[in-house]
Amino acid sequence: MAKIRFGISFIIMMVSILFNTIDSALVFRAPEPKTEKELVEMSGRFETFDLEDEITVVSLSKLSSSQRQAIIALQGLVGRTKPAIFIDYGYEANKNALREFEKAGYELVYNDEAGNPWNFASLVEKFKSHIADNGYILYATVDDHGQLNTATNLATINGWLPVAAELEESVISLGLEKRADISADTIDLAYQKKFYRENKDYFRNDSLVHLYYYASGMRDFAVQQNIFVMYIADNDYEGRLFRDSVMRDLKPSSTIFGWCLYEFKFTESASRYGHHVIPSDHSYNLSILSSFNATDEKFTTEISDEKVTLDPEKHYIAIVYSDGDNLQWIQNGFSEYHTWQSYNSDVPVSWTFPPIATELSDVDVKRTLDASDGTAFITGPSGGGYSRVTKMNGAELEAFSDYTASIMLESGLRIMTFLDEIKGVGFDANIEKRLSYFSRYDNIDGGILQLDPNNYAGGGGRVYFSNDKPFVTVGFSLWHPSGDAAQVNNEWLAEQAAIINAKPADIKTINGYTVINVHPWTVGPDDLAYFVSQLDDGVEVVGVDELLAAVEQNIPHEFAQPN
Repeated sequence: MAKIRFGISFIIMMVSILFNTIDSALVFRAPEPKTEKELVEMSGRFETFDLEDEITVVSLSKLSSSQRQAIIALQGLVGRTKPAIFIDYGYEANKNALREFEKAGYELVYNDEAGNPWNFASLVEKFKSHIADNGYILYATVDDHGQLNTATNLATINGWLPVAAELEESVISLGLEKRADISADTIDLAYQKKFYRENKDYFRNDSLVHLYYYASGMRDFAVQQNIFVMYIADNDYEGRLFRDSVMRDLKPSSTIFGWCLYEFKFTESASRYGHHVIPSDHSYNLSILSSFNATDEKFTTEISDEKVTLDPEKHYIAIVYSDGDNLQWIQNGFSEYHTWQSYNSDVPVSWTFPPIATELSDVDVKRTLDASDGTAFITGPSGGGYSRVTKMNGAELEAFSDYTASIMLESGLRIMTFLDEIKGVGFDANIEKRLSYFSRYDNIDGGILQLDPNNYAGGGGRVYFSNDKPFVTVGFSLWHPSGDAAQVNNEWLAEQAAIINAKPADIKTINGYTVINVHPWTVGPDDLAYFVSQLDDGVEVVGVDELLAAVEQNIPHEFAQPN
């Protein structure tokens, strides 16, 4: 029976993918752009709140795993009125956020009335009034996707505190009463389908949290913002059909938070319904950070109209450190960026950055800009969030490009990154048509494309012009083929530099320009510094904004591919 069910699920999945593939091919001329006023009205998707004057700061080390999940849910419940709890996970970015809270006049309270650091009991005592009906939901263990996520969803619906079985005696002693008990339930796929069907109207229809049990991020924000939380393994075909149905219920261009085990399958599924993914399974404290306006400063990188002065004897490269779709990368330190900035190097390295951070973690935008010193920033892929625009139909593409233009306007970012895969003989015409949905907006100047295969360098450096705006594909990827940072050495880096040194000087064609993608998980700042040191005098490193301006000014505005 299980084999039959698997076979049926697989067939349904393939038919669904085929239908979506045909549907996504039906993309016509881009519609008229929204006005700037309409874009402004579209921004700020999530509700914000006034913060409590006194912020309670709890150290992660004071909480067990099950206590942490309960306090994260409590953080979300408190955040529904006046956010007041901040969990210090020990990252430098956390310390920075606390300093910014103090500068803004908030009082940070690290100890309870007895002078002891906050712990589980003292936190529940202090914020018990935010727990509806003094109630708790009993679930079996934090080490189970279905148990933890269902308990979180019940907390969102009812306002009760989710409590793992090992904490039950503690919360009873604190005066809480059991309102629901799922600890003995087998939360299989049938259970999840039934729960979703009966409760889906309670949750918002523009976002979803997809989160495994061993991640601590996002659940506070989900409780605060009424976002459904689920997790399906990508090798579970029957489960993926259910997840697809949940995504189908969301309106186009919804935000999928969290993460997965198989990146391609997950992001492809989201993209087929017009949605975008924000990798954020370890994004913490968003229930309070999203309401903290740390700065009014915006990103200012743009493709300038001023004439770019070029040396015809040089090959021009832009080095772009990637993974700016990854909100948790930014939130948990953005260490590669800050390390590179500490070198005070005069080599202009450009960085991708998620524009949604302006809405959800403005304090990390401030920290980034404070250290920027003229650095060029562009969006992470693919603008509003990680998506593959070749999977979208016209209506979905319109919604996603509208959202991207809106959130780029809010952040000040004007140059995009796309991530997709070269597939099919008509790819060039297909992607040019889709680029027009984004280039129709005045606040989008152009961008780069990270195209698989070949670790984002599948585009080979070709350039597309859309509404006379340049979109240049990555021509070279500094990405160790092992995927292991420990395998990167100076010999390999020198070999990579030699490839760039051999490129021609030709400022009148795309042959003379290369966008280099740097893979942050294998190539660190020290590695990049050595790579740059091996470049010849015939190679000039410029910001990605300057390279795009040079391409726009010096190359005929038509499709071009390097020889």
